[in-house]
Amino acid sequence: MPAGYSRILFQDDFSTQAPGSPPSPAKWAVQAGTGYANGPESWGTHEVQSYGNSRDNLRVTAAGTLLITPVNNGGSWTSARIETASGITLACAAGAKLRIEASLRFGAAPAWQQMGIWPSFWAVGSDLRRRPNEMWPSAGEVDIAESINGVPTVWHTLHCGTAPAGPCDEFAGISSTAPFSRGDFHTVAVEIDRTNPGGDWRGETLTWYVDGAVTATVAGTRVNDEAAWTAVTRNPKFLILNVAIGGDFPDNVANDAHVHTPTPQTAGGAGASLEVNYVAVFST
Repeated sequence: MPAGYSRILFQDDFSTQAPGSPPSPAKWAVQAGTGYANGPESWGTHEVQSYGNSRDNLRVTAAGTLLITPVNNGGSWTSARIETASGITLACAAGAKLRIEASLRFGAAPAWQQMGIWPSFWAVGSDLRRRPNEMWPSAGEVDIAESINGVPTVWHTLHCGTAPAGPCDEFAGISSTAPFSRGDFHTVAVEIDRTNPGGDWRGETLTWYVDGAVTATVAGTRVNDEAAWTAVTRNPKFLILNVAIGGDFPDNVANDAHVHTPTPQTAGGAGASLEVNYVAVFST
């Protein structure tokens, strides 16, 4: 339990599942295909993979970790995306703090073999599930840890409000980066802080951490839009772990040459995987 926290709202160290199995269906829903029903194609970001539940893409390892692996099937790509089950509600109460945390590592293959590989750990407002064609970015999205194209960097991003532009500068969002070695486990977290004694929503904060060190902070004053901030800090959320391939972020944001990804050299496999030791959500 992190210092100052008293309740565990969600936890999974994948220890209940046998090696080779998917994660517990009581805790995670495995997504399939290229988008939500009635949602935008390619998950709205022009990714090229199809998600499924093959053990080649998704399995608990003999070490008791969860492994998500993108696979190149001769030019078509498969991967995996899991979301916390629909009955799990994760929300920050008034006057409280909520901490979303995971221990994970990104694949360590050379960057030229990982062009377009996009592992992510993120949280999204539950409204997105009900109306996927209408509720992004207004549902609120907090990207806790993303990495692109095999670089030793982690991105933290907040998406909110309206697009384009809006209070979160969409489509890019309010984003920052931090060094992040690949092939090593790191603890990543975001903390929603609604304590702000004597103040209002403008003084509330989102703070990102890597291995216990603060790497980014966004306050309500930065967003300066109460409805957008409310969606991010108050509304229930679900968590996502996935590895995407290609799309807007790796093509336009994370490579200066704007190379279209994946390239013929993008390999997939173990060196491009996302491995997760645990996921937990704590509340004061």
